[in-house]
Amino acid sequence: MSMSVKLINGYQQQYQQRVQSEQTANDISHRQEFAATAQSTVKPATRPPAQQIDKDSANQDAFLTSLMDQMLANRLGLDRQKYNEILLQIEKAMAEKDSLTQLPPSSERDNKITALDAKIDQFGEALQGLIEAANGNRERQEQEKQGKFAVQQYQITMHPTKINTLSLRN
Repeated sequence: MSMSVKLINGYQQQYQQRVQSEQTANDISHRQEFAATAQSTVKPATRPPAQQIDKDSANQDAFLTSLMDQMLANRLGLDRQKYNEILLQIEKAMAEKDSLTQLPPSSERDNKITALDAKIDQFGEALQGLIEAANGNRERQEQEKQGKFAVQQYQITMHPTKINTLSLRN
């Protein structure tokens, strides 16, 4: 019996070794398959064409410029619609003046150019007036804020127990 037990134990050991080797082989083949599929799906890094990069850069620059203009206008309290209308009128007058300067010289052309120059100056003055009004509004708002702050500071110093109620009123 001991011989048959030894044979059975030997067969079991051989069986377990074979199962382990098959599992190892399966694991290795799975890893190889996975590596092969991973390599086939991985694409080398491609760079966009230089033209696309330039276009994106130009778009980003334009966006940042308009964003900065808008932030500045908001900070100044500028009426953006009026500002854009005046700029549009100035651009139209400048374009018309440029087209007239390409015509042959004549007294009529010179009169129109002089009139357009006067018009451009008027639009420039209107633009300057709009900016000055925005600056005045901003200064007034800052003075009001400083006045409110001074009143709050006075109230805090005169009534230190009301500190919590003052912060709720803001």
